[in-house]
Formats: sequence, C-alpha cells, structure tokens
Amino acid sequence: MKVWGLTGGIGTGKSTVARLFQEIGGVPALDADQVARELREPGQAAHRALLERFGTADRKELRALLTRDSAAKADLEALLHPLIRKASREKLESLQRAHPAAPFLIYEATLLIESGRAPDFEGILVVTAPLPDRLARISARDGVSQTDALALIEAQSTDSFRLQAADHHIQNLGSIEDLKIQVRKILDQIKSP
Repeated sequence: MKVWGLTGGIGTGKSTVARLFQEIGGVPALDADQVARELREPGQAAHRALLERFGTADRKELRALLTRDSAAKADLEALLHPLIRKASREKLESLQRAHPAAPFLIYEATLLIESGRAPDFEGILVVTAPLPDRLARISARDGVSQTDALALIEAQSTDSFRLQAADHHIQNLGSIEDLKIQVRKILDQIKSP
C-alpha cells in the first residue's frame, strides 16, 4: 500500500487535514507527534535517553529548550528520529493490515522533509496557513504567548523550503469547507493519476 507524507509547520492544521482525508476518503493516518509522545513515556525507548541528555522528557519543556539552544535541537533530532522511524514503520504496517481497502495511508510529520524522509513516501502533501492563524492556533492549543508561538514557528523550516518537496499544496485559510474541497481534489488526483 502506498504511503503519502503530510507535513507543514506548527499550527498549519496538518491534523485537521489528516482527519479530513480519513472522513472523506477513508485514508488512515499515522501522526509522528503521537509516536514521539509514546516514545517519551516512562519505560519507553526515548524516555531514559531524554532524561540523561536534557533532564526532562516533557514536551513543553523540550520545546522551550529547543527554541533557545540549536545544539539541543540537533541532539534531540539525532536521538528521536531513528526511534520514531522504527516505531512508525511498525505502526504503518499495522495500519495497512487493519485497513486493507484504504486507497493509501498518510504519515503526518512536522519534520518530514527536514529529517530526510521525503523519498520514503509516494508523494508529499504540504499544508500552509497564514501566520496570524498559526499564531492563534498555537497560543490557544499550547497555552503560550504569541511571542513564544512565533519563536516556535521561527525555529522550524520555512513554507518555501517545504513547498520545494510538495506534490500537493493545501492552503489552510481557516475554512473547513475550503479544506474539504482541496482534500477531495487531491484524493481524486491520487486515486486516478
């Protein structure tokens, strides 16, 4: 079964888009952030290594650290990415077995392109959104100030970088109906190239 990568910066609405692919087209999705959260749980593969290197496995504390320390970001990625890749491969295989009639699968990951994973997928879907919308989403979801939300956005790659690898671009301008139209169009294109 084919797997498409879904990516975009923090606060662009990737999870909403993944949910719409499931609802409209029956396309199951695996969220790399969820895989990473599971790996950070006590007793799981990344927990002890995170404690040893960073003194914490808490997502918010790690995020705050990463916005201040680029070396910590590189260390975190070197530690987590191989573990996420291995766990994700197993979970995608499980999704394939559970949904044999699905037209394809989606792998949702913020750092999909940055981690060098783009060639692993049938194609890449990139979600973008206007900066004010992203700031509002991050602030509301994570309970951080707009300044902290902007720091999180600026710590990531740019939309133009991601769009260089895109097979399909989904613009999230805040309307669910508009997103549904874009998802339907992409589903049709993927199913009938």
